[in-house]
Amino acid sequence: MQTAKNISKYLLSVGAIFLLSTYLYFDNSSTFGHILTFLSVTTGFTITALSIIATSNFSKDLYKKEAPDDNSKTLLHQLVGKFEKSTLTFASAIVLILIFSLIEPTNFKEWSFFNTTISFKTVLSGSIWFLTFMSIWLFVDLLRMFSKFVIQSAKRQ
Repeated sequence: MQTAKNISKYLLSVGAIFLLSTYLYFDNSSTFGHILTFLSVTTGFTITALSIIATSNFSKDLYKKEAPDDNSKTLLHQLVGKFEKSTLTFASAIVLILIFSLIEPTNFKEWSFFNTTISFKTVLSGSIWFLTFMSIWLFVDLLRMFSKFVIQSAKRQ
């Protein structure tokens, strides 16, 4: 069941990147600088929040509790996994933006089909937008989770 779920997520991701690279593509690379700033701030927040959690006594309690959906992991493992996934998504988007800025002046071969064109540059742009949307989603999820963590930590003091 988990494999089918992962395959469907992968296919949806590839489909979304394809749509953002072809039919929904418009040249908006000028906004990538602002996105880079946002991703830098979210990466800093994520690392700071993880360090706050790591130094708290509440993290010890999370380590003692088994995850309800996976008995091989604890709640702390799941929490750290979410932070790791978010940080890797932010960093991937940052790296793609930097690569895009290096190849911006260069034109690569374009392929035309079904009244639309696709190139390495448009696929890179679509990937950046996809990772940006994913980053916003993951950041909001982390913000909700961190606020719950803060409330639980305050209850214990």
